[in-house]
Amino acid sequence: MRTYDSFFLKSAVLMKPERNIDAQRISDKAVSEVGQGIPLSAIGGKNSTFLSAFTLLEVLIALALFGLVMAGTIEVYIMCNKVWHATSLSMDTSRMASLAIQRMVYGLGTNCGLRSAASISVNTNVHKDGCSTFVNYWDTTAISPPAANNDSVNTFCPYTSPPLNDGSWRIVMSNAFDGVKWIDYIKQQRSIVFWQNTTQPASRMSVCNYVINSTVSNTLEGITIELTVWKKDGMFVSSNQASMFVKKRNN
Repeated sequence: MRTYDSFFLKSAVLMKPERNIDAQRISDKAVSEVGQGIPLSAIGGKNSTFLSAFTLLEVLIALALFGLVMAGTIEVYIMCNKVWHATSLSMDTSRMASLAIQRMVYGLGTNCGLRSAASISVNTNVHKDGCSTFVNYWDTTAISPPAANNDSVNTFCPYTSPPLNDGSWRIVMSNAFDGVKWIDYIKQQRSIVFWQNTTQPASRMSVCNYVINSTVSNTLEGITIELTVWKKDGMFVSSNQASMFVKKRNN
């Protein structure tokens, strides 16, 4: 009996280090797999569930869909921006045309307009060819329209024989309170100016700019004014027309 017990005791002592080595291996494996994102509960079990990740194909498909969505969004933004820009320019020219008619009919500042005139006459034998320069402000946004009292651009040429007519005109109106006033349309400069004092060019005030065309017709009943405002901003162009008949009531 002593010999048998001694044999099993020695065997147990010899097998103990092998158990420690196996335990160490299992522990190292567990630490390594946990570091790779695998939970301890998923190691070695028959019902273990490993975490899944996106494949390269799935990532590429997601990026392609994202690119399509962004491209569509940017295209819609650009389209809406163009529509807004064109609409804004159209509203601006419409406002300018209406305001020009209003200023000529009802007056500018403290000065009365055509509505209060006792007499009205129209002179179309005026021109600007060959006597003064003009500033092209309508084809670019880098240049602002010149001041109304700028003699070099808003002054008619002297009459010639026969008189030249380039589409410009001058309205002469008067009443007992304000005296004589002028309204000039300088076609080459595309501007309409109001003379507060016909002897002082510095008294001219701006009625409207960007007027590409304007006509007036004077009859016994009244005067008809038509004008077209044309404006360009980059690739966008807009024009609006306004007209009004002013009946003579103070003759």
